[in-house]
Amino acid sequence: MNRPRYVLLTITFLCILTFATVAAASNDYGILETNITLNVMTDKLEYILRDDVTVNGTVMNNSSPMSNMLVAIEIIGPIGFKLAYRTATIGNPDEVWPLKIEEIFIKDLDYNPINTVKIGNLVFFGATVRNKEIFSISNIYITLTVCDASGIIIDAFQLYEGSINANTSISAARTVYIPTWATPGIAKVYCNVYDREPKDIGIPWLPEVIGEYQISRTDQGMFNGGIPLSNGTSHPPGIYEASLKLSPQPYPGTYQVYAVGGYSPTIRPWNTTTFNVLDTESPPQASFTYSPLEPYPNQTVTFDGSSSSAEGYGDVIIRYEWDFGDGSPPVIKTGNATHPPDPTATHMYSTWGDFVVTLNVTDTEGYWSTTSKPISVKSPYPTANFTWSPQKGFINGTMTFNASNSLLGWDVSKQEPAPIINYTWDFGDGNVTTTANPVITHVYTNPGNYTVMLTIKDSVNQTDSISYVIEIQNKTSPPWDVNNDGKCDIRDIAFVAAHYGELEG
Repeated sequence: MNRPRYVLLTITFLCILTFATVAAASNDYGILETNITLNVMTDKLEYILRDDVTVNGTVMNNSSPMSNMLVAIEIIGPIGFKLAYRTATIGNPDEVWPLKIEEIFIKDLDYNPINTVKIGNLVFFGATVRNKEIFSISNIYITLTVCDASGIIIDAFQLYEGSINANTSISAARTVYIPTWATPGIAKVYCNVYDREPKDIGIPWLPEVIGEYQISRTDQGMFNGGIPLSNGTSHPPGIYEASLKLSPQPYPGTYQVYAVGGYSPTIRPWNTTTFNVLDTESPPQASFTYSPLEPYPNQTVTFDGSSSSAEGYGDVIIRYEWDFGDGSPPVIKTGNATHPPDPTATHMYSTWGDFVVTLNVTDTEGYWSTTSKPISVKSPYPTANFTWSPQKGFINGTMTFNASNSLLGWDVSKQEPAPIINYTWDFGDGNVTTTANPVITHVYTNPGNYTVMLTIKDSVNQTDSISYVIEIQNKTSPPWDVNNDGKCDIRDIAFVAAHYGELEG
């Protein structure tokens, strides 16, 4: 009998049959069709501006929930723009990922690293991804999704598509404009790496990495370290979810959502759904800042309403009306949709005190909105203050008085600080001394409580006074209290050491 040949023919036949079955069960991407099913939905079918959008779904193998896998999510807008890239984690995948997101970085236009971005500026957002393997990896698709501090998506884009050589890192960056409607504070940027675009049934190479950065209305630069990285939330078996927030001017129309489960290179359950963004009429949101924050009389204050937003696709603010709260006529600036008005205004307060500034903005649809903020105009007079040492003095002991913490006044005519030109000390024992130096010493010869009054005068003859009561005890300072602070401690030793050798004998 030729049993070995019969067995070989049987195995060959089964292999051919299996291959044919697999090929028949594959789609155009070479992905196997299995009993694993993935569904995707959104929490609503229709949204308007500034709405939160939640994408969620389940991944099941027959009736059993799947775990320890990643789900790629891509949302594409009506005219093909990318709204968001996200990756949701189900369970706790313990794979050794071949790639690593080493850093998410931001750089200014001179390519200096920063972690705080000023609203209204154009900057670079980028990422560095490393191939940890000893062989080259192709089909790399790196993306970023940039949000503001309220979670509104500012931009989403592809950073890089190609391959990464063995044990090599690649960095890529793209410019992003931080719009004037962006909310300041701690914001997030999401970095994801797929083997192709999720809409083409691409799956994640590794879990999503989240970077935190700062959005500011006034500052830009590198403050308090770099950009910290973290991973997203893990979801229970069979469940995934990702959230995003629409901008105040979202493009109206139908958005396509793609979700792909990364179970294996050939098993990629996927699904798609849609939602609609409605073009609704809505009033603008008025907002403004001003500087300096504590002005003096006759000092120019700049008010900036560029943080106001026209709520709705294509809407534009065409009128800014400023009421400075001091009885002066309002400042009105107007324009049109193609030539919007200047959102800034300047004002000088003639007197000091507290005022309320109100901004009213109107958009192209005729809707308007107001907002108000208090402003405190500081007194131009200097502020006297002083300290003394020791806190309790001794008869015939030296007391030191220091007025260095007095605050300067303001020269209203020149719009500049007015320096303090003299300090007049009334020590309460009949001695009154005027000096240009803020530090002075005095010796009391009798015990008791004394009221010490300081009067300061600045360069424009503005004055201020302050007084404190000090105690002089009916005893002399012990000889070993060499610094006359009323205590004998290590400071006396340090005092002696510092002055050792200054006198002969």
